Amino acid sequence: MGVYLTEVTFETWNSERFLKLGSALDLALADRGLAPFMPEPRIPERTFEEKLIWSMDGFVDLCERELSQEDIDAVFDWNILIPVEFDSPITLPVPSMYGDTTTVRSAHRAQEVMRSFVAKVGLPPGVPIDPTGLELTTWFDSASPLDARRQDDRTIVFYTALFLRAAEYSLRHACAISEA
Repeated sequence: MGVYLTEVTFETWNSERFLKLGSALDLALADRGLAPFMPEPRIPERTFEEKLIWSMDGFVDLCERELSQEDIDAVFDWNILIPVEFDSPITLPVPSMYGDTTTVRSAHRAQEVMRSFVAKVGLPPGVPIDPTGLELTTWFDSASPLDARRQDDRTIVFYTALFLRAAEYSLRHACAISEA
């Protein structure tokens, strides 16, 4: 169990589970003068899936010291991340895992915030660039370059990489990323 960030494929986006959410999102995007969102139809060999495995406390503390509340929200305050450029969150009247609404954010904005954060935190060499199937989680769980770091530092770097790679993956593959 636990919380995962996962790719929402074209097939999943068009399934009954996401039908209401997709329709509500398309209306909200239209209200902003934006085109409807539809993931790219592709048949991936593997999909983005990463587990939030360690405590986020140190990462959240550092974010609160280094980022504005608006930037923190762009990175954390979402249930669905999509590769559409818009500024403020879209709140949909569709239940999510954690409440009666679903918050949608732009992967463009999340990527922008995380790239500037990476400049402060740094990523070790060898961090997977286009991870799939828990590749990032596994790499950090067994990465020898991080063995000398304290566990707090490891989790800060892990979550920095995780949220950056989720946004990049969404943009690179024109797909949504969802909490699951």
